[in-house]
Amino acid sequence: MPDARPATVGELRRTEYRVVPVRAELRRNLIRRLAGGDSLFDGILGYEDSVIPQLENAILAGQDLILLGERGQAKSRLLRGLCSLLDDAIPAIAGCEINDDPYNPLCKRCRELVAESGDDNEVSWLSPDMRYAEKLATPDTSIADLIGEVDPIRVAQGRYLSDELTIHYGLIPRTHRGIFAINELPDLAERIQVGLLNIIEERDVQIRGYRLRLPL
Repeated sequence: MPDARPATVGELRRTEYRVVPVRAELRRNLIRRLAGGDSLFDGILGYEDSVIPQLENAILAGQDLILLGERGQAKSRLLRGLCSLLDDAIPAIAGCEINDDPYNPLCKRCRELVAESGDDNEVSWLSPDMRYAEKLATPDTSIADLIGEVDPIRVAQGRYLSDELTIHYGLIPRTHRGIFAINELPDLAERIQVGLLNIIEERDVQIRGYRLRLPL
């Protein structure tokens, strides 16, 4: 990463950097691409008058995306192409498992760091490839894989179950402030599909009684 980028929360504040939701980031960069006449999905042919305009409309409207089609129709490639609409880099609190916003941390570790060190906390910069995660749904995929679970090792080390630091986050929270894609959604067990629906509708992540509100 270039040395010119702020290394602490305080330095970031002095640049007047604003954190925006991922949807707003995608929308802003899509508008720039469209205004410049740039192609959104390089190497994908045949969807210029059908699928791609629908994707563009969904991004402009800030919607979640479900791509329906047979295998081999470039659904995954289309989703990976969305990374081109992410900023070159965004700041997060260094070492955070869920890429916390430097100004508004959500996890307990980062809240404690901010309470202790304030603007002296270190900032790391996340590139687009670090902000994309993809999971192939299989019948044995669990809620722990996607959302999270209590880590028994952390409990064995002496932490109480009531301590939020016992949480081991799954793929979805770890892709917080990025793009998460799941392939072959119907292959998931129905109860897990219901759990994902709750996340999409309520932005409510529940891990063994812990309730986290993430602007996913």
